[in-house]
Parts: sequence; structure tokens; C-alpha cells
Amino acid sequence: QGADLSDADLRNADFSLANVTKVNLTNANLEGALVTGNTSFKGSNIYGADFTDVPLRDDQRDYLCKIADGVNTTTGNATKETLFCK
Repeated sequence: QGADLSDADLRNADFSLANVTKVNLTNANLEGALVTGNTSFKGSNIYGADFTDVPLRDDQRDYLCKIADGVNTTTGNATKETLFCK
């Protein structure tokens, strides 16, 4: 909770049941990360974060899509696109 993971390479990281509330994920690459159970991103900064191939519950995706913005400077992928926001 509250960690600064900005610009971190978190590809294939296991966030199962992790408390990632209020975490700074600015420009982080979470490609293929495992996010299961009650993992929560509430209050986190996801500007430019890349969620490519991250399995998310519908409620998680809906929340993240409301706050998603930016483009990851490493992968060139837009956060909203990697979350498949509508």
C-alpha cells in the first residue's frame, strides 16, 4: 500500500491478493501480471501504465478505465487501450 512503483518493470509479477491501493504505477509495465482475488487498485496512479494481457475482474477493469490516461513511454501503449476500455 502506498508504494512508488513508477517506471517499474512488473511484467509477469504476481499481485494475487496484493494490497496495491494508493500505489504509484505511473508508466509501469504490468504486461502479463497476475491479478486475482480481491486485489484492489483503489486510489492508485496508473497514468501511462501498461496492462497488456493482465486478467482483471470486470469491477477492477471498470474502475481502472475511469481513471486511465496516458501512454507508456517504454511500450508506446495507451493505458486505456491495454485495459480494453469502452
